Amino acid sequence: MVQRESDGKTALVTGATGFIGGNLVHALLQKGYSVTCLVRDCSDTRLLQKLPVRLVPGSLEDSTSIRNAAKGARVIFHIAGLTKAPNRDKFFLVNRKGTSTLLEILSETVPRPVRFVHTSSLAAAGPSALDRPLTEEDTPKPVSWYGESKLAAEEEVRKYANAFPVTILRPSAVYGPGDMDIYVIFKMIQRGCLVTPGRFTRQFSLIHVGDLVDAFIKAGESTIPSGEVFFISRPEIHTWEEVGREIARALEKKFRRFFFPKWLALTAGAAGDFYSLLTGNTVVLNMQKVRELLQPSWTCNSFKARSVLGFNPAIELKSGVSDTVQWYRQQGYL
Repeated sequence: MVQRESDGKTALVTGATGFIGGNLVHALLQKGYSVTCLVRDCSDTRLLQKLPVRLVPGSLEDSTSIRNAAKGARVIFHIAGLTKAPNRDKFFLVNRKGTSTLLEILSETVPRPVRFVHTSSLAAAGPSALDRPLTEEDTPKPVSWYGESKLAAEEEVRKYANAFPVTILRPSAVYGPGDMDIYVIFKMIQRGCLVTPGRFTRQFSLIHVGDLVDAFIKAGESTIPSGEVFFISRPEIHTWEEVGREIARALEKKFRRFFFPKWLALTAGAAGDFYSLLTGNTVVLNMQKVRELLQPSWTCNSFKARSVLGFNPAIELKSGVSDTVQWYRQQGYL
């Protein structure tokens, strides 16, 4: 479709065919932005083709396509990245090297962007203590290759903090319409069960994708100093039992909770690693994912984002879960 005009509000979005990126593109269009999306040749762009956006085929390894996509962009939202990979090198190739290449080309192509907003992750900071959510002042201690690669990407972004304004966002676990990761929990509850590793309670922070994209836009339009890092999450701390009950309420289902022992989780992770080694394919459950799942606490404090960015998440768990269930049903997933 023909890209509509905007009042000087032009944005480049990487990862626009993904869960977060797709929601961000819709929100930017509603805000009157003119949007360009850098999309891989293998990506499903059917939904984006229905929108008034400019699609540029390419990748983070292709300097020519980056230059083409960056033309006229004033705000860059870098969301593209790997969350699953068969080995550490692949994570770093895409998440660190891809970010570095994008920044290098932007520094040569775009006349001082208004803002480069980088998508990191709570995984880059690592798990939290049970009695204290992480803050931006805590020393990062990632426990997975994914987290390590996202932290390395943050370091690449900081190298350009004096070249143009950059902001790093670290979302907590994200859910909402379009998500197919936490969807597995909804599917389990639909079937009347909730299976989690170990018997002790695990706690975590959550953010609805609608609130997350609001944080992205606030960061993109902000005039804060370059190089700041923000955790993005709702202030509540959740448990799987609590989230399971809310999902069950929205689905009008009852469920039983089942636990599997730590040794079984480790065995499944090792089996996933062995399969990837033999085939080169990525599996959902491997030792890296198990290492993250077995952590007792993934929580963060988003006070800085609220006080500095003016970020005020509006979607509570009850309404967010209902909204997500409705989307899954419309798509035929539930």
